[in-house]
Amino acid sequence: MSRASKLRRKRGWDWEDTLVKRLDSCYSYDAFRLGGAGATLPDILAISNRFGKIIVIEAKSSTTDYLMVPREQIERSLRFLNSFRLYPNRHLILAFKFLKKRRLKAGGYEKRELREYYKEFDQHLQRGERAPDIICNYEGCFYRVSKGSKKPSDLPDFKMPFQK
Repeated sequence: MSRASKLRRKRGWDWEDTLVKRLDSCYSYDAFRLGGAGATLPDILAISNRFGKIIVIEAKSSTTDYLMVPREQIERSLRFLNSFRLYPNRHLILAFKFLKKRRLKAGGYEKRELREYYKEFDQHLQRGERAPDIICNYEGCFYRVSKGSKKPSDLPDFKMPFQK
């Protein structure tokens, strides 16, 4: 594995750890890292038995100007989430983090503002229907990519339990 790949993977792990710690600090929530893509599980699971809520999170972090959640990860997370039917409140959250530095094509980095976005994937897929890829850019614009076409997306914002 290249040095760049290891660095990208470490950034992703750090973002997941940060989210788990934030969720664990919230009243009545327990959060767990599940292992992500290699384990065919979502990145994070957060449960509140008190509120009957389960949150599954796909977390993405980068120094680039856009991030994408592939449809396979969305579908896998939806299958996992739907196996918890006893919880009346089930949410699939896409958590995006754009780091304070932006990687330049010529090499090196430039400073910028740290940005985080939390969106709920609230689309219910019919049997055999494929989820779209979801793209988020640094400015907070979201797009769905399906069957080769890219369209703006109106995914609803999700207020995380740790947000005021």
